[in-house]
Amino acid sequence: MQSRFRANFNPLNEAPELDLGQRLRLAKQSFSALILVALALLPTAVLAQAKGPAAPDAAALTRLMQSVVMVQVSAIASAPSTKTLGPYRVGSGIIIDRDTIVTVGYLLIEAETVNIVDNLGRQVPTTIIGQDPVSGIGVLKALVPLKQKPVALGDSDALAAPQRLLTLGHSEPLPTEILLASRKPFAGNWEYLLESPLFTIPAVSNWSGAGLFDNRGALVGLGSLIVADATNEPFPRPGNLYIPINLLKPVLPDLLKFGRRSGPPQAWLGVHSQPHPEGGLVIQRVSAKSPAEQAGLQEGDRIIALQDQAIVDLADFYRRLWALGPAGTALELSVVRQGVTRRVPVITSDRLQAQQRPSGV
Repeated sequence: MQSRFRANFNPLNEAPELDLGQRLRLAKQSFSALILVALALLPTAVLAQAKGPAAPDAAALTRLMQSVVMVQVSAIASAPSTKTLGPYRVGSGIIIDRDTIVTVGYLLIEAETVNIVDNLGRQVPTTIIGQDPVSGIGVLKALVPLKQKPVALGDSDALAAPQRLLTLGHSEPLPTEILLASRKPFAGNWEYLLESPLFTIPAVSNWSGAGLFDNRGALVGLGSLIVADATNEPFPRPGNLYIPINLLKPVLPDLLKFGRRSGPPQAWLGVHSQPHPEGGLVIQRVSAKSPAEQAGLQEGDRIIALQDQAIVDLADFYRRLWALGPAGTALELSVVRQGVTRRVPVITSDRLQAQQRPSGV
């Protein structure tokens, strides 16, 4: 039976002129080409220097493989996130406790229902028990007992490039060996920053929520994105970004108990932006009912300064934004619109509070 769920979130899924079948075929062709290019560019010297091998013993490999589940999400029909993430989403999740599954957080944004499909083919209803937009990780709780053993959490801080690792997504018969290529900072256009993510090569197509495992079979990362350049070298090499699992460890108790990390929430503006050739950041999209919308910011506006200090890039903007204070902090942006610069006061808010929730929640 053909699934109605979206295989992974990527720009190919947003092409309105293509139907779903055409988009999935195009995505498959694109990813196959990316993998071939990356393998061709992978130098023998780098492979020779890589730590490894990434080969868990039989017992660890068995536990690794049965810990990976499919995550199926139906979003709230009226939710704004359906325009970019789709109304139906599918990715992977990893069992880390007898009834606890971790996955990439964007799959769960404004979700109405969430089910998992385990390695035995059982469909199991789950509930979202925690979301952490800072790390980009979400946590699920199975509503019926799971038969699988959880996988251990590894130490992502101990990983250094180059290093051989394993990745496994849902419905895959065996893990794939990949190479940790770099740990450079990553700034996403949706107000998201990872200082030391796990960039791997070659690119794999089943990345969304996939597990990244070390040579003991321990979970060290969660798949988040496909990227055009996963290395620090002159020639770009496509690969994937995995969220380091150590970002989950200190906040997991909070997520299980409170549904989010404790303490004041991180400041959020509600803009998607990218660097502008003339400096600053150009706004690509403004989230509905966000501080940015309330302040009158629009698509195409160029943000050139925060608190009268010029913006260098996305990472610089986010670091200084969050250093000003948590959600509720007042700040001032310098914005250029149609050649005119003006000062725009904004009061930040909490990203999670802006998301739609299922009826009755």
